[in-house]
Amino acid sequence: MNRATFMMQLRRGLAGLPQNEIEDICADYENHFADGASRGRSEDEVAEALGDPARLARELRAEVGFKRWEQNRSAGNFLGVVLALLGLATIDIVFLFPILCALAGIFFGFAVAFLALIVAGVFLLLNMLPIFDHAISNLMMQAVVAVGLLGAGIGGGALLIMILDWSARMLVRYARLHYRLLTSANESV
Repeated sequence: MNRATFMMQLRRGLAGLPQNEIEDICADYENHFADGASRGRSEDEVAEALGDPARLARELRAEVGFKRWEQNRSAGNFLGVVLALLGLATIDIVFLFPILCALAGIFFGFAVAFLALIVAGVFLLLNMLPIFDHAISNLMMQAVVAVGLLGAGIGGGALLIMILDWSARMLVRYARLHYRLLTSANESV
């Protein structure tokens, strides 16, 4: 996404705010692009680093609503703040919750599959004990398969833990964005 597209989407998302506030916000984001260009970054890189302009507009509208409510504590401004927060929460519930549920199901399914691989490998190794009558070639093949299953289960489990850790860090990062927004609201109360 280039500068013009980013700014157009940001302005569209900020529609309804006073024009001077829209101009101030857009000037700040134009400065981000200018700073990025002076550091040798492309417009696409700067836009990607800034994030989704529609999401930024929702957060900025909520912040403007908080500031307006801080300056003039009226029922109308309070309603604007509540609606802005509900808008952010609704987006989270509508989009993020189903994704998190699907990811939890996928993680659980993979965890069960990797655990089953480990258990199957252990049972194959136990089946090789001398109490069972096997041909030597069958034992060799069984040992290779058992070690392969154990390796796949342990390796897959380790990979799953790494992906789960990365997902948790991304979720915390996302939550911090909301925390920053809500902290500024709590300081004003």
